[in-house]
Amino acid sequence: MSSWAQQGLCAKIEFLGKEEMGGGLRRALKVLCTWSEYDVLKPGQQYIIKSFLPEVVNTWQSVYREDTVLHLCLREIQQQRAAQKLTFAFNQIKPKTILYSPRFLEVFLLYCHSANQWFAIEECITGEFRKFNNNNGDEIVPTTLLEETMLAFSHWSYEYTRGELVVLDLQGVGEILTDPSVIKRGENESYDMIFGPANLGDDAIRNFRAKHHCNSCCRKLKLPDLK
Repeated sequence: MSSWAQQGLCAKIEFLGKEEMGGGLRRALKVLCTWSEYDVLKPGQQYIIKSFLPEVVNTWQSVYREDTVLHLCLREIQQQRAAQKLTFAFNQIKPKTILYSPRFLEVFLLYCHSANQWFAIEECITGEFRKFNNNNGDEIVPTTLLEETMLAFSHWSYEYTRGELVVLDLQGVGEILTDPSVIKRGENESYDMIFGPANLGDDAIRNFRAKHHCNSCCRKLKLPDLK
């Protein structure tokens, strides 16, 4: 059992077993909210808390000498919220013939007293988990309108930001997405990163431009061919 606070608000969470999830940079654990002050979390709701692997933290300690994990968590949260804002714009602009509306989960900063550690926390989503592209720009061959919509959103994010950003690593359940990589042009040349450590910068953008195949949703959005 542990607790966390946001602007002075507290909640209690219970760890649900020791089974870990996650990818190459992070590990994740499932927890249950058992009590919450002013519904800052929903009692009875399951959540996922995410932490960075020790080797990732060690790599970035030379940049963030103090509170390394906190800095990494804040950049991950900033990354997901930037992607979330882009989905808001995309869903307002897209034509009605594109039926799906991608959205990202809300993610928050958590300090777990029992572990003495910073985490990111978001709702636990259930269902068939799909990955549509990765942070290097490689993408699946779409066979459904949902898959086409997700890949077109990555293309649209690149055009909408005039080539400054592209949202990759799209994954989730249905229209609900999590853990994106917001790739920023030129960021692999600097350790002063805006977003998370999964940002592969110009290399990922070049790979995305080379490997993305426009689909029916790209054409409905009137997006130019990237090749």
